[in-house]
Amino acid sequence: MSNNAPSQKYRASCHCQLITYTVTLSPPLDDLDSWVVECNCSICARNGYLNVYVQNECIEFEGVGLESDMVEKYRFGKQRVQHYFCSRCGSSLMAESIEPGFYEGVKALNVRMFHDVDVQLLQRRQVDGRNL
Repeated sequence: MSNNAPSQKYRASCHCQLITYTVTLSPPLDDLDSWVVECNCSICARNGYLNVYVQNECIEFEGVGLESDMVEKYRFGKQRVQHYFCSRCGSSLMAESIEPGFYEGVKALNVRMFHDVDVQLLQRRQVDGRNL
């Protein structure tokens, strides 16, 4: 993320607000150069993920982090991506690669967890995650 580029902080949480975090995006979601990923893999399609890919250092957890026993982890298929869910309300929070060299240092955040974001207004890009 460039220091001169426009950026915006977003508050995000699971439905029950047990897991809360702040995300800094550059460009902001309302920028014409910004878009979210709509993936066709089975888990993204079933859970309605709309993802943005963010460097780990742009995410700040407040209290409960991903290593807490309040966060459920799930892998499937080729076992290269780990998905995170709130253990209390079941919200689909994010995913990250656990395979070295495959999207290392990045998390795919579900923007449906972001507060005060109208997902209907976001530009979308289709990704063939089914064949990754």
